[in-house]
Amino acid sequence: MHVKRKHSKQYAFKAIAILLPFVFLFAAELIMRACGYGYDTHLFVEDKTGLFYQMNPDISKKYFTIEENATTGNRELFPKQKQPGVIRIFVLGASSSIGFPYMHNGSFSRLLKYRLQFAYPTTNFEVINLSLTGINTYTLYDFSKQLIHYEPDLILIYAGHNEYYGALGVASTSSIGRNPSFIRAFMVAKDLKLVQWTARVAKVLKGTDKRVTDYTLTLMERMAQEQSIPYQSIAYKQGIEQFNLNIGDMLDLFHSNQLPVFIGTLVSNQRSLKPFISSTDTLNANRSYEMGNIAYAKGDYISAKNYYIQAKEYDELRFRAPDAVNKIIRQQAERLENVHLVDVLKDFEAHSPNNILDSTLLLEHVHPNLAGQIRIAETFYNEIQASSILPDSPFTLQEVAYPLTSFDSIYGDISILMLKELWPFNEPMPNEDPTRQKTFEEQVAGVCCVRQLTWYDAMPLLYKHYKETGDKANALKVMEGLCLEFPYSEEYLLETGKLCLQQEKDTEAWFYFNKMYILSPSSEAASNLAIALLKMDRPKDALPYIDQVIQNSRSRVNFNPLKEVVEEIITLQQQLADTPTDATLLEAIASRYIKIGNTKAASKYTII
Repeated sequence: MHVKRKHSKQYAFKAIAILLPFVFLFAAELIMRACGYGYDTHLFVEDKTGLFYQMNPDISKKYFTIEENATTGNRELFPKQKQPGVIRIFVLGASSSIGFPYMHNGSFSRLLKYRLQFAYPTTNFEVINLSLTGINTYTLYDFSKQLIHYEPDLILIYAGHNEYYGALGVASTSSIGRNPSFIRAFMVAKDLKLVQWTARVAKVLKGTDKRVTDYTLTLMERMAQEQSIPYQSIAYKQGIEQFNLNIGDMLDLFHSNQLPVFIGTLVSNQRSLKPFISSTDTLNANRSYEMGNIAYAKGDYISAKNYYIQAKEYDELRFRAPDAVNKIIRQQAERLENVHLVDVLKDFEAHSPNNILDSTLLLEHVHPNLAGQIRIAETFYNEIQASSILPDSPFTLQEVAYPLTSFDSIYGDISILMLKELWPFNEPMPNEDPTRQKTFEEQVAGVCCVRQLTWYDAMPLLYKHYKETGDKANALKVMEGLCLEFPYSEEYLLETGKLCLQQEKDTEAWFYFNKMYILSPSSEAASNLAIALLKMDRPKDALPYIDQVIQNSRSRVNFNPLKEVVEEIITLQQQLADTPTDATLLEAIASRYIKIGNTKAASKYTII
């Protein structure tokens, strides 16, 4: 019996000795969390009001082993409580998806939202772009595990260029190896404050190469550790395998949650970009590129295209995704019924000279210009329409006037010229004509490019300029852009609706006033809605809002006479339905519209 007690005590002491370090670690983790150490690794955090979620500005620190290079994304709010009838769309990608260098309304996701909201004006679309510069599918896979809990209706993916140099990529300065299981375990472990602390201590002890944190260099140069990756080398194949694994697991996750996914093929510059790094052996990228130029000059565009693609494949600085990535995207889209292929590459080819991608739609190597971003938006929109996930649009839009001004394109052009001065482009900035007077947009864009003004500072300046110069069309574009950036701002919605009315864009005015009314069903919102609906010749729909204004005793305008006329118009229209060519009825409706100052609606009933 004594021996048994002795053994029991020994086992107990051993168990305590084994468990004690874990107890200390657990306690240390709790203390660190209580003290607020480290950064939050939730994909979304609450905004200041507590009513909305937004993308966590610190989330990328989880994936960049050198936190100084961590990037931030958009601050697109969406309600914590999803409302009935809302279509919530999440967008996954990197710099091309976030709209670099334009950002904000220059991204295809914003342009797509603008397209959708006027195709389906009674549907509320929430488009939340989760793209980050400098990341790849490891990050997107990790995002996917969280975003499925936030009630998405659609997932849009445009990604694949950063598998080599993006965070945790095969040849990145933020690499921790090439074993996918280890990398995924590392991402999970980074949720722990102890691991965050350990990583920071290890970085201090190891020291950091100054080149990796030198902000005079581009992020591209800071992230590219292994700059030469030969075609079909081990590293080359590992980047492709990494993409296939991550994108496949992402799509399986979305499939198991019955979420529709739209994934785009990738585009990159073929003709207007010489290879960055060329070998001197048989896989010579420069030689293939020159052969492409020769064939193009002769008008042999098929051969030229093949040579240009070959040059891109042999380019050893792998900022452009290999063709194998697009092949994987097509295969994955065929594998699962919930995954829809969005053939961006095919669309770009159709809109490029001789079906060869060049500077027509691309700024440099992979980033689309504004025309390119519009093409991506249109291609995603068309595929969403073809999928029948949404009903047929009640409105036919022949051409969409996207809310972009010359400021947007100028800002992008200047940003790219500055980027191209540095590695790996190393192109000198072109000389300016000192005698030429710069436009107001050029002046504002130039100041923004050197970070003396933000986009948020620039928009009010542009709006004021356009108002003062009487440029109503561009003033409206600025306000519509602000509504995309701040969809829950009653101030912007009201001002935009008024501008639409002034320019006889009655349907658009109704859209913005209706959005405002949903946020705050005030008398002001109701009266504006009524005016827009009457302009659209929808008196029956306007009547409830007129009643609301009348019931509000604080209204400074007597709407009772207006109500009487509107009721008369409704009665006359009902009679006209039986005799649509009755001249007396037509004249009566027109005269009543004129009586309330609505000459536009009256013109529909005026007999010529």
